[in-house]
Amino acid sequence: MKKTAVKLLSAALALALTLGCAPAAAPGEEGLKLWFPTQGRQLAAALDSCPYEGEATVPAMLSALLAGPPVEETGLAGAIPPGTRVLSWSVEQRVANVEMSATYAELVGVELTLVDYCITLTLAQLPGVDGVRVTASGAGQSYRDRHVLYPGDVLFSGAEEVPVEVTAALYFRREGGNSLGFELRVFRLTEDKVPAKAVLEALIAGPQEAGLAPLLPSGLTVRSAWVDSGVCCADLSAQLLELPEEVRAAAIDSIVETLCSLDTVDQVQLLMEGEAVGEFGGLDLSQPLQPSAEPRDGA
Repeated sequence: MKKTAVKLLSAALALALTLGCAPAAAPGEEGLKLWFPTQGRQLAAALDSCPYEGEATVPAMLSALLAGPPVEETGLAGAIPPGTRVLSWSVEQRVANVEMSATYAELVGVELTLVDYCITLTLAQLPGVDGVRVTASGAGQSYRDRHVLYPGDVLFSGAEEVPVEVTAALYFRREGGNSLGFELRVFRLTEDKVPAKAVLEALIAGPQEAGLAPLLPSGLTVRSAWVDSGVCCADLSAQLLELPEEVRAAAIDSIVETLCSLDTVDQVQLLMEGEAVGEFGGLDLSQPLQPSAEPRDGA
């Protein structure tokens, strides 16, 4: 995914989450709840809930969401397009996979993200469900088949300090191959946190989704990171040298592609233990790097 596309997805997701500050009570308290967008999309609460007393199963709760909020819940809106059906569902590795009919794809931008999170907040209350992946038959967004949503992505109001939201695409090696794949993540950071450093540390920690594998050594640390005039300088520890020769180019690509998915970063200058790096994995790291037209293979 190129930077422009990442920015468009990031903008929609970040806006939706900013507007999606829900009441202080988290889902799962005082019984099961159904989540819906609010009427008028008030800035203080773009998502809200109502009690649910039906069967605690994925299909039953999805049916309730498709039916819309109860008539007495005048502050809630039914935002799933009329005629949408659930084509299939499954729970695998604690992720609920929901396949909607093509009418679901009528939702776009912020509206799509809000409804995705209504489904996520609702289903993640069930035992054995931590995250949700929603697809629309034959018409889903391109990131859908690789992006799992979690209820913790949504900010709940009531906190004295609201963290800054930063969205980045984290690039990892695809399992069973040498190409790079990504997962889109939202980072909630306080003002004293450097986004580039937090994103790099998450990249080192590895992917959250199936089908992707880490490229960077687990012992690698980010000594510092900063951005100046569009160039992100990232100072890494000497554990970078632990990378096998055949994966070094792909690992550098994963770093550059990931950091350049940030709005403020156009190029990446890598340092090791505070010193400039020359040749590494067949790449010249003495100058800032830009994302490749197509990320290089790892071998």
